[in-house]
Amino acid sequence: MLPIWFAVLLLGGCAASGPESAGPAPLRGFGVDVDQAIAPRVPLIRVRTCGTWGCHEQDVPLHISGPTSAGPCPTAAAPDTACGVAQLPGPGPGFGYAPVPELTMDEVTVTVTTPAGAPLRISAEVVVRPAAVDKVPQARLRIAADRTVSQTG
Repeated sequence: MLPIWFAVLLLGGCAASGPESAGPAPLRGFGVDVDQAIAPRVPLIRVRTCGTWGCHEQDVPLHISGPTSAGPCPTAAAPDTACGVAQLPGPGPGFGYAPVPELTMDEVTVTVTTPAGAPLRISAEVVVRPAAVDKVPQARLRIAADRTVSQTG
């Protein structure tokens, strides 16, 4: 016979693991960061990922995040309190996400290019080793100001 506290703990663990308690599953794929110096000239990249499972190719729109600062606080707030975030004018770094449903933890070759007629030409190939994020393979790519592509983090 199980002690009552053990049965409650066991049943509680089962109830908490159901789909209604789980948040959205992390995506398999690549986060893409673009250096601030070139972000306005790289609105879209083409990402081709090849691994043991085959290849996956897609267009990835990139977005620019402008600089931010702490927003103003009501007069009653303490002087060192941050009350919000204000978006400042000016370009910031670029970012995007390339989902790759087939991605595994195995090494893959990633080719990053810009489409014909793009304001800035990028053509790079990098070998990437995904890492587990919540048990899901993910990686982060960085496009530097010199147009090189590397894995970060």
